[in-house]
Amino acid sequence: MKRYYSHLDKDIFITSGSAKDLAPGSFGICAIDGGAQGWSIVHIGPDGDAADLGCESYFATPEEALDFVKELIELMGA
Repeated sequence: MKRYYSHLDKDIFITSGSAKDLAPGSFGICAIDGGAQGWSIVHIGPDGDAADLGCESYFATPEEALDFVKELIELMGA
């Protein structure tokens, strides 16, 4: 699986669990406990702060999370 995707000009990165190196405006799909506990979704704000978009929703695979992020981006009208 690739580690970088782009959807409607928004960057999406699959990470090993840390979003601290992602650029503002990008989305991250982060492994929880190496992926064993699932995958979470974050968005990096303009100041570099990560906002958890899944709240308590986690995905079993990074592919499921990626599909969800793409739907979010489309809903945002980005």
